[in-house]
Amino acid sequence: MSLTEILILLALTGYAIFQQTRKHQVIGNQRFKLAIIYGIVGLVVGGMNLPKNATAVALLAVSIVLSVAVGLIRGRYTKVWTGSDGNAYSQGTPLTIGLFFALVAAKFGIGTVAYFLHISDDGGFGEILIMIAIMVAFQAELIWRRARALTPASRGDHLPTQDRDGALVK
Repeated sequence: MSLTEILILLALTGYAIFQQTRKHQVIGNQRFKLAIIYGIVGLVVGGMNLPKNATAVALLAVSIVLSVAVGLIRGRYTKVWTGSDGNAYSQGTPLTIGLFFALVAAKFGIGTVAYFLHISDDGGFGEILIMIAIMVAFQAELIWRRARALTPASRGDHLPTQDRDGALVK
């Protein structure tokens, strides 16, 4: 991994941590924004190479399952509540932030093991970002579902949203 790739990964990690630590409104049509950003950057900077043997396929499957599991756990343990304005909000916790770092460390570990055992030497930066995108997507969906459960039934599937000036948008 080049120095540039490491710096980009650190910047994206910092952005994700910042987003997790601040209270933000749960808006359904924007829930996958961060996952899409990670996925696009991951594809642009290297994407994923197809596994060349059964062991590499197994490691890729482990990475995907790990991303899904961590995303679901993070989605479950992110704070979600309804404010006095009727909007749903969420905010990460130290646990969810720690799980984010653990997933990145695990992905680096899986790649390092694959490299030294000569299973695969073509995993890299893009693959890590795609695995993070998978995690963030599952987390976002679970948070959205939890937020919907907190809103009155009369609102149906739509959570109220606010524009930049704070006015409700229907």
